[in-house]
Formats: sequence, C-alpha cells, structure tokens
Amino acid sequence: MLRLLYKINKDKIVYRIINKEAVLLNLESGVYYSLNKTGADIWQYINEGKCLDEILDSLEARHKINRQKLKRDLLALIKDLEREKLIAK
Repeated sequence: MLRLLYKINKDKIVYRIINKEAVLLNLESGVYYSLNKTGADIWQYINEGKCLDEILDSLEARHKINRQKLKRDLLALIKDLEREKLIAK
C-alpha cells in the first residue's frame, strides 16, 4: 500500500496550471519545470492532500490506464519531484 503523503514545498515553489499543464518554478534555484496533463493532475492531487494510494485510484479512474504502469510512472515522478525538492514527506 502507498499510504505515503507528500506536500508541496510552497515556501520554495510557485506554480500555475496553464492549458491543463503545470509550470513550476523553484524559487531557490530559479529552475522551471513543466508537467504534462497527467503530471499536473498528480501535482493537484498532492496539493489536495491525497496520499499515493488515493492518487493512484484517481488516476486509474480518470485515465483508464493499466494500474501497474500508472504505479510505476507515479512513483518515478514522485521520486523526481522529491529529488528536486519540489515536494517532501
């Protein structure tokens, strides 16, 4: 089970959703990031306080994609966001 809960580092990050994509700016490094529609959905779910299991359930219902592929892709994105200090546990 993926009961892990992440939070956006709001004191270090500003973001906007534009045309169903997320544009993020790390205020410390000045680096911009872009997330596609599914990535923007994940970002919004994190912002809403959903745990990874809830995010996975929402993605599966919304996108009708194989759960194992969704899980693998979700965990890869979470790892990247955490490494870049855009989110934290």
